[in-house]
Parts: sequence; structure tokens; C-alpha cells
Amino acid sequence: MINTASEMQAALRTAKFAGVILYEGPSMIDGSPIVVIANRITARSKNEKTGAMVQTFIIRSDIDPVTALKSCDDASVCGDCPHRPANNGTCYVRVFQSVASTFKAYKRNRYARPGVDYDVKLTADLFRGLAFRMGSYGDPAAAPFMVWRRATVNAAVINGYTHQWRQVEFQAFRLLCMASADSVADMNDAHELGWRTFRVRAANEPVAAKREVVCPASNEAGNRTSCADCKACGGLSAKAKVSMVIIAHGATAKRFATAA
Repeated sequence: MINTASEMQAALRTAKFAGVILYEGPSMIDGSPIVVIANRITARSKNEKTGAMVQTFIIRSDIDPVTALKSCDDASVCGDCPHRPANNGTCYVRVFQSVASTFKAYKRNRYARPGVDYDVKLTADLFRGLAFRMGSYGDPAAAPFMVWRRATVNAAVINGYTHQWRQVEFQAFRLLCMASADSVADMNDAHELGWRTFRVRAANEPVAAKREVVCPASNEAGNRTSCADCKACGGLSAKAKVSMVIIAHGATAKRFATAA
């Protein structure tokens, strides 16, 4: 078992492991078995909006993610998110690509397991100084808060969003995540509960003056920066105090505009 962060980082650089497992256990949403995986960070990112970040995937550990979508078992990792395909939503994640690939690698034992391959006490140092995205797929609230807190305590940038912000048991996530808001009413309700928000809007909807600003990594803001450099979407732990808003984007954006 690897006992030092430097040894673990070397193992990741040499591709001994494709990344690390942060959590295997029951979903905090419905109790079903899930796994949280942090993929090895690369120097460059194909996603110009996010930039180079540690990408994490929250998936069912017993069902491949494409099947989980079809059977609605993705609720274990996505909760009541209105953007789920089951809700005819606007989720832009291409599950059959990166998420499915991550699941297949997990089944091939390509990810280091805490307590087996590495000492869980190393987690805080594994991501020191890095930009860390909580839930590239899946809602962070599906996993215990302390799993995320331990992984991000030394991260340079935290990026996270949750649709579970109304639930009493998930209020601790205000520290690390933005409340995902799908309307001005959502935004106002989340603010009342002490959350900062990230709101998706239709192209013809206005920005709430003085309460939110357009995401600077968005097309409408001219892609002035990346998520890794912006550092604004880390909940109450971020220096930014204002909330963020973005026009619906990605392959399913037209459905959002129609629904609006």
C-alpha cells in the first residue's frame, strides 16, 4: 500500500493508476451503492471552459451509467435534478462517453482504492494546489460531505454544484458548492438559505442586477477565463461573494429554451 503523497503522485504520473477512488458506499440520496472517482489530471484539457481540473465522477458502482439512465437508477447519483434525461432535462454530460469510459476502467481495477492501494490519510495532499471539480458527473451530495472536504482542503480551486440545496441534511455543502438554480425563484430561495447560486437561464431572460454576474468563462461573457482560473464557483469557501448565471449551453440547450 502506498503511504506517501509523493509515491501516489508518481504512480499517477506513470499511469500505474488512472486515478483514485475517493468513496465506495451507500448513496446519501437513496442508499444505493455508488463510487466517487477522481481521474488523473492532465496538463491540458480538451474543455476550454473548465481548463485543467481534477475531474470527479459519481456513478452507481453496480450498474453501468448508460443502463442507469435508461432504468432511472441515475437518481442515486443525480437526485431530483430537473436536468436528468428521465425528466426530459437539459443535462449536457455525454454519459456514453467519459462517464461510461470511467465506469469501464473502474471495473478493470484501474483506480487506486483507499485502504488497499493507498492510505486514505493521503487524500488531502493528493490534490494540493490543484483545481478540483466536484461532480463532473453526478451531484456531490450523493457522497458524504467529509469525503469532499478531505479531498479539497488543500486544493487551489474548488468547483461544485448541487441541486440538493433545499434538503436540510445537505446544508453543509454550502461551503464547497453553488446551489444549482433553474429560475429566479430558485435563486431567491437558495439565497434565503445562505447559499451562493449558479443559475442557468434562457437566452431571453435577464440577469438579476446586483445579485448575480454572467459566468466569465461563458460564451456570452467572451470566454474571458476558464473555471480553473476564475475560482468563483466554490460556494462560501470562494473569495467571490456574488452569484453566477449562464445561458443554457451544450447539445440540449434548445430544450431548456423551449421549456423556459
